[in-house]
Amino acid sequence: MSQAKPLGHIVVLDISQGIAGPYCGGLFAEYGARVIKVEQPEGDWMRGLGHGANNMSAGALIYNRGKACLGIDIKTPEGKAAVLSLAETADVFIQSARPGVMDRLGVGYRDVKARNPRIVYVSVSGYGLTGPYRSRPMTDTIAQAQSGLMSVNRGRDGIPHKIDTTIVDAITGLYAFQAASMAVFGSREGRQAREIDISLLQAAAAIQAPKIVEYGLLGRMPELLNAPAGTYPTKDGWIAITLVRDAGFPPIAQTLGRPELVDDPRFKSFDGRRRHLDALIEIIEAELAKDTTAAWVEKFSEAGVLASPIHDYGDWLADENVRAIEAAPLAALPSGEALPFPRTPGAPAFDAVTPQVGEHTRTLLAEAGLDAAAIDDLLARGVAVAPNGAGD
Repeated sequence: MSQAKPLGHIVVLDISQGIAGPYCGGLFAEYGARVIKVEQPEGDWMRGLGHGANNMSAGALIYNRGKACLGIDIKTPEGKAAVLSLAETADVFIQSARPGVMDRLGVGYRDVKARNPRIVYVSVSGYGLTGPYRSRPMTDTIAQAQSGLMSVNRGRDGIPHKIDTTIVDAITGLYAFQAASMAVFGSREGRQAREIDISLLQAAAAIQAPKIVEYGLLGRMPELLNAPAGTYPTKDGWIAITLVRDAGFPPIAQTLGRPELVDDPRFKSFDGRRRHLDALIEIIEAELAKDTTAAWVEKFSEAGVLASPIHDYGDWLADENVRAIEAAPLAALPSGEALPFPRTPGAPAFDAVTPQVGEHTRTLLAEAGLDAAAIDDLLARGVAVAPNGAGD
């Protein structure tokens, strides 16, 4: 599949860490932009979070593909000078420190704007740049809790649960890329510098907009939408069953071998099924326990019922439709390992490698105006780093 590069003329300076900021930069790289990742000598903390390969976490492998990497301490005068020099020719600048930190380091919006009056400066934070919580730390788990997302993700135990993947961070990265790319292309003629305020707080709300609007309409938490949609144990595993209209319930009851449920006054509407959900769940579970997940999926599919086995990632990767559409093609690492990398929807496969910390330090410092002797000095003093001290 060909690799379209519609952003091939764009330069992005990414000094962010974690997930949201680096994912924004990674999307720019995927669409062809030249993305320069600036990391402290010890590297972005995401590199060591969780399991990975090639001395990098899975998150770092995903979110930093296709970037050039400068390893330098931006807290030093030399590091600040290099960042500001590179920012002069950048279109987009991404940072994810708490509000005020970049200003104290001398690479805040005003500092960069003074060197580049066309810069799109993306500030990713937890709570936003202006509110009373602006200095508080936030992680994906806290974002899920604070935004109300956990309140609508309750198990049968009634306990609010977190989604065990960094969903808010990832969504924030997507929104950041959307906002930054629109800022670049929406004002290509005579573009003026602007700062984009992207927060996990706002991103978490945006993906729940209908629920929040419904709360505003009702003045209380919304009720369950489509009872008895949910997850159920079978004879050998788990199945998910759902319906979107009242007319979807009779085929479920008939497939379960309990057609009398259709005329049961308790279950004739979404509202009734919601109010008597415990009783209905008990009936459904008793029937589903009589056969396997695969058998039930086949029966429900024949009846036009929306149902699916509950896959783990291995099941998903092995699924024939996933393989047919090349949803997660294998990509080779420099170590020779090949790993499945899910494709960005609508984009071709992206097989660029993830750089080591400082992999392009020499080249990038030369671009920033330093000669070989000055670069050697920074490497010798540990202000900058490069693999084996050699650089690109």
